Amino acid sequence: MHPINKIFDKIICINLAERPEKREKSQQNFNILGLDVEFFTAVKYDFIPNIVPAINQSGTGKFNPKQPYELGAALSHYHVIKQALAEGAERIFVMEDDVMFHKNFNKKWDLYYRNLPKNWDMFLLYSFMYEWLPQNKRMNAYWAKSYRSWSLMTYGMNRRLMEAYIEMQNKHFTISDMVTYKLQENPLYNCYSAVPSLCIPSTASSDIRGIKNYEQNQTVTNWGVSNDEYELSY
Repeated sequence: MHPINKIFDKIICINLAERPEKREKSQQNFNILGLDVEFFTAVKYDFIPNIVPAINQSGTGKFNPKQPYELGAALSHYHVIKQALAEGAERIFVMEDDVMFHKNFNKKWDLYYRNLPKNWDMFLLYSFMYEWLPQNKRMNAYWAKSYRSWSLMTYGMNRRLMEAYIEMQNKHFTISDMVTYKLQENPLYNCYSAVPSLCIPSTASSDIRGIKNYEQNQTVTNWGVSNDEYELSY
């Protein structure tokens, strides 16, 4: 059994039913790593572009009309986290199906997790950050305090953070990583980012946005690190 399966109650990969080739590729990666993963199979809500303007006007949520399928992604993460809470999970590990793992992921995971601060509520194996701020305090050789970090491509959450996430979304539903972006500013929660990242997003086409910010700007957590260090071989 993979160490991640021993640590977390649920390990989930979010995948669109319309993209079976991404599920197949993800499963190949999980087989290489020895991970036992449950898929959350989402569907593309074709009505979303029509309802985003109404949601924004209502004041109950905020989404970019030019990137309406951020709403679909937010619904998927909400469902995964809330269902885990309902089932009594204390810790969950969640991935999106465009994740690319470090070629030495398993060996590095052991080092990273061993050095993860014990008080963690959430950790991000990939964080998109435009700049390094004083609040991004380096904890050790593997982790930094998350602050203004984007992306929910690969993350771990404990129950306390899951509850806070759902509470915030229930009050004002917004894009999924805006919630964690805001939670990182709250001193009550301990969120950490892997430095350098253990995963990066695939360069394959996105189901959410046409233009991907991580293709235009490398996250500061990976400065000096080549993308060639990622992607498992078959």
